Amino acid sequence: MKIYVFYYNESNARVFTKESINQESAALLKRKGYKKHHFEVEAVSAQEAIAKLKKNDDDYLNELKDYSDDLLFVGLAGIATFFKVF
Repeated sequence: MKIYVFYYNESNARVFTKESINQESAALLKRKGYKKHHFEVEAVSAQEAIAKLKKNDDDYLNELKDYSDDLLFVGLAGIATFFKVF
């Protein structure tokens, strides 16, 4: 299995094996407007790496949604308590 890294810009994303990216290629990608994604994954193929990245992103978004829902509930409970007092 190989380690894959991801580079992205506003309209595109690319996946590379970590061993194929050296300083020169990273600098070229940077000049083209790409940024390195913090996520690295070990996978058999690029397609599997992309699937793992998508799953990671989906899991993160679900956790963020749950956190937002919890904050909304706490906020609404606080507002209800405030108006009940007055």
